Amino acid sequence: MSERAARVLLGLVVSALCAVALLTDLPRLSRGTFWGDSATYYTAAWSLVEDGDLRWEARDALRVRREFSAGAQGVFLKRSSGGLQRVPGFPWLQAVPEDKPLVYFAKPFTYPLLAAPFVKLFGTRGLLLANALALGLAVVLGYLELRRQTSAALALAASAGLVLPTVATAYLFWPSPEATSLGLLAAALFAWRRGYITTSAILFGVALYSKPPNVLVAAPLGLMPLLAAGTPWAARLLEMLKRGAILLLSAGLCYGLTMAVTGEYNYQGGRERKTFYGVLPYEQHGVTFGNSGIWMSTNKLGPRVEGKDDVALSQGAEPPRTAEELRENFVANLGYFWTGRFGGLVAYFLPFAAAVLLFLAAGPRTPSGAAALAGFVLSWLFYIWLVPDNWYGGSGTLGNRYFVNVLPLAVYFVPAGREWLVAAAGFLSLAFTGPILTAPVHHAMDPGDHAKHGLFRRLPAELSMLNDLAIFGEPWRKKRPVGDTEGDPKTPGSADPAAYYLYFTDDGAYGREERDGVTGFWLRGGAPGEVLVRSLEPVTRMTLRLTGGPVGDAASFRVDGVTRQATLASGEARELAFTPSRGFPYKDTFVYVVKVRSTLGGALPGGDGRSLGTFVSIRLDVAKRLP
Repeated sequence: MSERAARVLLGLVVSALCAVALLTDLPRLSRGTFWGDSATYYTAAWSLVEDGDLRWEARDALRVRREFSAGAQGVFLKRSSGGLQRVPGFPWLQAVPEDKPLVYFAKPFTYPLLAAPFVKLFGTRGLLLANALALGLAVVLGYLELRRQTSAALALAASAGLVLPTVATAYLFWPSPEATSLGLLAAALFAWRRGYITTSAILFGVALYSKPPNVLVAAPLGLMPLLAAGTPWAARLLEMLKRGAILLLSAGLCYGLTMAVTGEYNYQGGRERKTFYGVLPYEQHGVTFGNSGIWMSTNKLGPRVEGKDDVALSQGAEPPRTAEELRENFVANLGYFWTGRFGGLVAYFLPFAAAVLLFLAAGPRTPSGAAALAGFVLSWLFYIWLVPDNWYGGSGTLGNRYFVNVLPLAVYFVPAGREWLVAAAGFLSLAFTGPILTAPVHHAMDPGDHAKHGLFRRLPAELSMLNDLAIFGEPWRKKRPVGDTEGDPKTPGSADPAAYYLYFTDDGAYGREERDGVTGFWLRGGAPGEVLVRSLEPVTRMTLRLTGGPVGDAASFRVDGVTRQATLASGEARELAFTPSRGFPYKDTFVYVVKVRSTLGGALPGGDGRSLGTFVSIRLDVAKRLP
């Protein structure tokens, strides 16, 4: 393939992305609802376009409903004073009085500001167009970098393969900053490799402001001066510090602008920050910021640790983690980060994982590639250590949302001569991401649906993030109590030690219900499944009490590598017992994975038409721990 042909194809790729963005009617496809953080960014972009500010007012609440009938559900807002506001007459600006604070959008302004010109021209589709251009930019810059080491055809295949078949492309359809952050960081890394150090540092500073962990992607910018052979160490350190100073100055200017606009530098913290559902502030008479919303101020990084962050807990609240549990979860997360069902790189970013493996195992390895790999490793360890129960972006996310920002690093450690293998990995990754990319808006609104099917079922669920897995958007699937799991809140330790919670990670079971006064769950007839049992104490014996369904069943159950089977006639009862190991430690409880499979199913006479296999109730024998 000639250089000209490759560039024509690149242009077609970018044009196709833009066409898809402009042809997507997001309000219709989403049935007039938002997901994730998109309500905040959508309203902020439109506020910039039509009002020229980042303030939340009654007109913002009403404007949203022109397209999204549900309104700006999930919008993040903060109330503060001290920022500047426009006034008629010289000097045209004045500070917001402390006794009359204003309400602002509580997210970074980078994405709304970048997307505003496109929104002005194309309406809401402009948000997606900004995403498409950013994705296209990442592919183009990746091609230009890889072209330095290989042919035009392989450079194009590898660059496109690193981005387009991954879950990153699904974020084109999210009116939020994931895709544009990818493009911004790709541009910062490209400027670094081309020797435009100041430009690179400025772009990294903007990225840091947008999401502080993005600074770890700048590792190559900071590390390369230290690898400059033949240069005195003092000069190397000075150059590194110079680059860091420019980066921090750039980020500081962005935070300073946030301070000037809102009176507080921290867009996610401060004294008053909330998220809102239902009727929004100023949307109806009498509804204000103060008397509605859920407090969501973010002033502390990392998990709550027992003995350091103890606070009074309300009934049902999760306890802080012990230091020992955090260490165990960290070890587990090292693996989940790669192979997890809901956020693992193998499932959602297979070409990136392949590039890492090839760089380490086969090479050739270059200093710039090593520096880029260091940026990835730092990001990997940072997220799983600092946010062990949310390192992939939370329950409303597709794949590892935070990792989209790290993706551009791969271009710099793809080994020369191995580009075709990375491209092949991109093709193979469609076995995982294909269903997501063919219906991206559906999967954005139901981000756990894909994980119930296909190859995803073969990957482990990330037990370290149990309460925040994407599948648990439906309340019936998550933390369903069996027995007295709470006890008297005034009497610590009064809960029934043999009580537990059930979690349903797929459709192999119908959820917790009662049958003849017994709490359990029906297996879906003819289907495999997985049920998680979260015990308050370590389990010494787990007994499954089984009752055959309307037509009987042949069911199998697997706990801790041990499989037991039962063939049941209709209404026949039987027990299976397991002796599991300690269980996975999670927030001072223990999680056990029960794999189930039903082969027959039928409907109850006069019932609801469900295909019922076996009814399962669980009894736990536990070893109560000393206080």
